[in-house]
Amino acid sequence: MKLIGYLILVNVMISTSSRWDGILPWYSGSTCNCNGYSERCFFDKELYKITGHGGHCLDCRANRDGPNCERCRENYYQHPEDNYCVACNCNEIGSRSLQCNSEGKCQCKPGVTGDKCDRCAANYYNFGSYGCISCECNPPGSLMNAPNCDPVSGVCICKENVEGKRCRVCKPGFFNLATDNEFGCTPCFCYGHSSVCRPATGYSKVIIESMFVRGAERWRATIAGNSIPLHYDPLTQTIYATALDRDNVYFIAPDRFLGDQRASYNQDLSFTLRIGEAGPAPTIRDIILEGANGEQITQPIFGQNNYLPSVTPHEYRFKLHEHPSYGWEPRLSSRAFMSILSNLTAIKIRGTYTHQDKNCIYEVSNACSFFPAGRGFLDDVKLETALRGAAGETADWVEHCQCPHGYVGQFCESCAPGFHHDPPNGGPFALCVPCNCNNHADICEAETGQCICEHNTAGSNCELCKRGYYGHPLKGTSDDCKPCPCPDNGPCILLGNNPDPICSECPLGRTGPRCETCSDGYFGNPEKGIACRPCDCNNNIDLNAVRNCNHETGECLKCVNNTAGFHCEECLSGYYGDALSDRKEDGCKLCQCFPPGTVELNDGRVAPCEQLTGHCTCKPHVTGRNCDKCEEGYYHILSGEGCVPCNCDTEGSYNRTCNPVTGQCECRPGITGQHCDVCVSYQYGFSREGCKPCDCDNIGSQDLQCDASGQCPCFPNVEGRRCDRCKENKHNRQNGCVDCPDCYNLVQAAANSHRERLAELENTLKKINSSPTVIKDSDFEKELKNVQDKVKNLLQIAKQGSGSENKTLVEQLDELRDQLNEIEEIAQTVNLTAFDAHKTTSEGLMNIDEAEKVLDKIHAQLTVRIILIRFCEIKFTKIHV
Repeated sequence: MKLIGYLILVNVMISTSSRWDGILPWYSGSTCNCNGYSERCFFDKELYKITGHGGHCLDCRANRDGPNCERCRENYYQHPEDNYCVACNCNEIGSRSLQCNSEGKCQCKPGVTGDKCDRCAANYYNFGSYGCISCECNPPGSLMNAPNCDPVSGVCICKENVEGKRCRVCKPGFFNLATDNEFGCTPCFCYGHSSVCRPATGYSKVIIESMFVRGAERWRATIAGNSIPLHYDPLTQTIYATALDRDNVYFIAPDRFLGDQRASYNQDLSFTLRIGEAGPAPTIRDIILEGANGEQITQPIFGQNNYLPSVTPHEYRFKLHEHPSYGWEPRLSSRAFMSILSNLTAIKIRGTYTHQDKNCIYEVSNACSFFPAGRGFLDDVKLETALRGAAGETADWVEHCQCPHGYVGQFCESCAPGFHHDPPNGGPFALCVPCNCNNHADICEAETGQCICEHNTAGSNCELCKRGYYGHPLKGTSDDCKPCPCPDNGPCILLGNNPDPICSECPLGRTGPRCETCSDGYFGNPEKGIACRPCDCNNNIDLNAVRNCNHETGECLKCVNNTAGFHCEECLSGYYGDALSDRKEDGCKLCQCFPPGTVELNDGRVAPCEQLTGHCTCKPHVTGRNCDKCEEGYYHILSGEGCVPCNCDTEGSYNRTCNPVTGQCECRPGITGQHCDVCVSYQYGFSREGCKPCDCDNIGSQDLQCDASGQCPCFPNVEGRRCDRCKENKHNRQNGCVDCPDCYNLVQAAANSHRERLAELENTLKKINSSPTVIKDSDFEKELKNVQDKVKNLLQIAKQGSGSENKTLVEQLDELRDQLNEIEEIAQTVNLTAFDAHKTTSEGLMNIDEAEKVLDKIHAQLTVRIILIRFCEIKFTKIHV
């Protein structure tokens, strides 16, 4: 111990003797090197060993320290701009030490941040001596996907639809916490029936798009709801439309973009648009989504930070979400917004944005006509959605609802067994309410609520007993409805407090509480096993009357329509017709017998008509249904004895009938008499053609009445049926037909000779007709033609020889002309015979030669006779002169 004390004392003495006063140099030429921050130092042996300079500065100023005041003192750092030493001010709780680095930043404990380590870092809390505790915020659920929490409580700052201290769960009514979801979770739609859902499996993200590679792809263009032409540009692969009169044109999406697009909720609708002119005028209705109920949500084209349209193509993207920041109008709840998407009926994209000049709205000016019509070009339309079973990225934003009691289906769109939609047929939005079946059914039809009843009940809610049963089904027991005691399981009812049911629909023809009797109009006895049958009265009863027939025998008691009989099957006496006919006009009608023509009974009454036909019993030669006319050929029905014969002459009358009152027959022309049996005066020729006028000549007839053959009585030297010409070689009928001059005797002789020749020719022709012989002479037709020509020449010569038509000819010349006409007729007969014969025999040729000779003779003789006739005419003229 003494040794230790000694050493301490020696050490103190050495230290004291070696301390430098800071003024005098330690040794020759030595000074304190304190960088201007101190003037005092002491010798530091260790420092000397290290640096070769033992001066250790004391009392450094400006918060500096070190052997040479070359650094800042502990818990200070040197400011880089002015080299001042500034206090670190490290938080004693949050810093690992109070010393900071050259930048003044302290070394923090775990979870602590800040230059002075005075607060918890993001996503840390509970600032203390051990640092800060990690909040463990879930990044997908944290706001902006950046984990952060309250530094005191440690509660994380979550996205809008996320909750929990760590932002790890969706709020009630939301599902599918996702990083790329700005709101964290998606609302459960579930048609409003549930707020609990989870991501459905099997769905993948797809894009419905129109790239217009090959055409317009069923897009349309409209103005004020009316379609206008839509054009396709194959070069740019775009569709475009032009506004008419500067109206707004909308592009209308085809059906594949429509329908149930709930999977597009919180997804994007994008497209590329450009316009054909500058100065766009946007509106709140540039983008329109329309639902099935006509409800619309709209958006201006520049909404959601999109560009105003210009002549340069721009891509436009719109988020389909109801949040106010997305700008859809009107503002809707998420359920209302998704309801529109659940049955999307129209997507309308405005295509033209031409600026409207205010002056053109209120007045007409030439300047207005220079504003171009708007034109819009659309391309690359895309709608993000999801489909089950499609290939691609998983779409976990499609819901699978956890349905409450009474609902089933992925989206709770249907009612569970035992429930139905209220109101009926209200669709998936309608509530599902329990089936109200009064304990007589477990299930009902899901849409209408119609119960599927048991226990012999019926009705929408099983509130009735089914047909053939009775009781009180509202009691709700299985034996509420009992069988009706009615035939054929017919229905029955309970009346008042009477426990016994009454049959309400008896079989046809039966009545009574138990259908035990026959109804009015039926007969039989059900209690004796005799079925009730309709009374057969052939519809000849009054259906409004009662007791129309005997209820046991069926005999008809009250026949109407003038009928009678057991079944009203016949007409009453004095009536006729078809009592069984359904047509009233064919029914029983009163007999219409004509008394003078109808047979009388013994009591003097007119006999009734036949009941089926209505024919009356007629007197002799009386006819007609009503015996009201005579038979044909009879008359005078009013005689009371029947009709008497007309006795009309069969030749002189048109028929055998006569006037039914006078008996006058209907005579033929020129016939008279009641029976048409004589000719009228100055008529003759009683026949079926009637009588012809005598037409006797007033000069040549002695009387105008002719005989039965029509020959009038002629004066002497007068002849003809009408006595209208003089006899041969007589003339001047006005003077009684005196003799002609003697020269006419020659004419008469020549005429007689001519008649003989004609008779000879007629016989020859008859031989040809009666015995034709076919010959093979090919010249026959030529020869026959020659004969015809000669006959015609002869006829022409005869006509010329008779003189002109203006000459007055004697009656003998008239007769000669008649003979010439006969020759012409004979020639025509020869012509017809020749064509019918076709070819003649050699005998025919000989006959033709002979005929030619005869004709030559006739020609020569006629020539002579013509000369004589002319001679006589000259002489006759001289005599009269």
